[in-house]
Amino acid sequence: MEWFELDTKINGIGSSIVYAKEKYFIAHNSPSGIAYSEDLKNWKNIELDDNKVKCCNLAYGNGKFLLTGYSGNEKDTYIYVSSNGLDWNLKKVESNVDFSMNSNTCKFLNNIFVFVTGYRYADKNGQTTSVVIEINTTKDCETFNKNILTINTNKDYYIMDIVYYDGIYIMCGFDGLILTSKDLKNWEQQESNVNDDLIGISFGKGCFVITGENGVILTSIDGKKWNTQNSFSNSYLIRSRYTNGIYLAVGHNSTILSSKNAIEWDKEEISSLKIDPFDMIFYDNKFVISGSNFNSINTVAIVYAEITRELSYANDDSLYVFDKNLDLIGVIDNFISLRWRRKYYEAGEMELVVAPYKNNIKYLQKGNIIIRKDYTEAAIITTKEYIDDGHNIELKLSGRFLSYLLHRRIIKSRIDFSGDILDGAKELLRKMTPLTKKFEIEPTTLESEGVIFQCTYKNVYDYEVKLAKRANIGFRIVPSIETKVFRYENFKGLDRTKKQIKNERYCFSKENSNIEKIDLIDTDANECNCVFVGGKGEDTSRILKEVKLNDAEGFELYERFLDAKSENDQNLTEIQYLEVLESKGREILTDDTVTINFTGKSSDYKIKWDLGDIVDVDLSECDFQEEVRIIEVEEVYENGSKNVHLTFGTPLAEKIELND
Repeated sequence: MEWFELDTKINGIGSSIVYAKEKYFIAHNSPSGIAYSEDLKNWKNIELDDNKVKCCNLAYGNGKFLLTGYSGNEKDTYIYVSSNGLDWNLKKVESNVDFSMNSNTCKFLNNIFVFVTGYRYADKNGQTTSVVIEINTTKDCETFNKNILTINTNKDYYIMDIVYYDGIYIMCGFDGLILTSKDLKNWEQQESNVNDDLIGISFGKGCFVITGENGVILTSIDGKKWNTQNSFSNSYLIRSRYTNGIYLAVGHNSTILSSKNAIEWDKEEISSLKIDPFDMIFYDNKFVISGSNFNSINTVAIVYAEITRELSYANDDSLYVFDKNLDLIGVIDNFISLRWRRKYYEAGEMELVVAPYKNNIKYLQKGNIIIRKDYTEAAIITTKEYIDDGHNIELKLSGRFLSYLLHRRIIKSRIDFSGDILDGAKELLRKMTPLTKKFEIEPTTLESEGVIFQCTYKNVYDYEVKLAKRANIGFRIVPSIETKVFRYENFKGLDRTKKQIKNERYCFSKENSNIEKIDLIDTDANECNCVFVGGKGEDTSRILKEVKLNDAEGFELYERFLDAKSENDQNLTEIQYLEVLESKGREILTDDTVTINFTGKSSDYKIKWDLGDIVDVDLSECDFQEEVRIIEVEEVYENGSKNVHLTFGTPLAEKIELND
């Protein structure tokens, strides 16, 4: 990978980085603050109080930010929380001690925030006699729980990082410390076979990876048995991260190591960059590493490497056939016709017709994957037809885009979820039988509303579609040809309407000569803007929750009753139960519906508009001017020509039912 350096010109020692709410955020200290940017080039800074906490560790989840760090100059331990990343509130960490504590890690794991503090006891000679580790958790950054672990030891154990995967939490720390737990309460110490300080831990591709001082790298499949790998480095490796099929280890002296299997490690060439890396994320096809640029004054800096989702050897007209391991097995240079139908909330569809040549029959087998030059999307062949009408013989292949593989999975156990919609979607994926050992889930970076739902024995794909429509955000499974992984990710279209100024505007109209055929349906037949949800109880004692979409009255008021008596209130507070009833009511609220199908040709496709974008439609001849979302794009290649067909829908999220 080719790495580039950017200096934010913001004073401080850069540390954790996250992407959320359409911005990059970097926590830094000395002085403490949050640097933020929308494009990695133009940065602004928010100053925070170094006396309270020296900011180091930043996490995002459930629509909240949590910031921890090293102890300040006061006796109490503090953290910062925020709902937007711009306005920060200071909170004191409750503790039984009268001195401040360091927090070296803060993560959003298993739908909760986890940050670790601690301290040690020593004898009169200063020799450590025991170490106390405090594991703090919160879901909403308002209510906090604490689990305390005491280790009798003469070693200076400090927890430096934590990770979670498939029911197991793992912490690593100084003096070779590795601890595992299933519940964050009961911990078991594992043998690391090293005495080095262990600083960073990650999980990916079926393997846990720990990095630390003296270039140490440890790997484990189960978190219990650890193997030492050769990093060919003696740097202080401060963080380990995995994403998009690649493990990265970063550390002092501008060290960046990468590996595809966690065993063989290569040093990334970063020429003359002068940065001490600390943390890493992957977003928008970029690996972005935060750190500090050590000149005469410390400044927050980043390095980044951009990857492409195009086959380097491909041309625009050919189709490339891969097996389920993402190994290339053939190329289709000529075809009779191709329909490539992209969808925003659902898996797209593919229909391919070719001559039944020997190689075509050999390559185009069920289960093989068809990829085009731009491999953001790919289709798996599900059906083959051999057609002979007496005059012509054709081979017809049809299939669905890779996210339809989720249709082969069910939710096997009851899931009770409360949190952001997109986190709920990923919770289902984590609980299902994995599609493959090479399947990975992108961390949540896009914002979605909160939701409460219960589900059991549902089809995973069907539920993912429901959640996507509720969140108004698309999803897809992207194949990574280079690293041989399948990556689940969310994506969001751009707002290109005239009311905004951030993106280039786009309007479909006869005047702009980009409309050929329109089929428009505008109806309020199914409208409902007020719901009375009936919960438990009978007659006058029955719990009723009124849910309204707007302040409509008179002819404009559309009321309905929803019987939710069967809704389970076990283990719920009264407030939580009412939230469940409200959530069910909002699922059937609807406004008047507009559906538009557009057929035409456009050279602006993927340049000025794309799938998921919100655009203006001006049909003055029909007295219709609206903002709509592009929810489907069908590319048709036939007889040497290309046509593009679009389906427009409402730009608003759909209030559909989620619970059993």
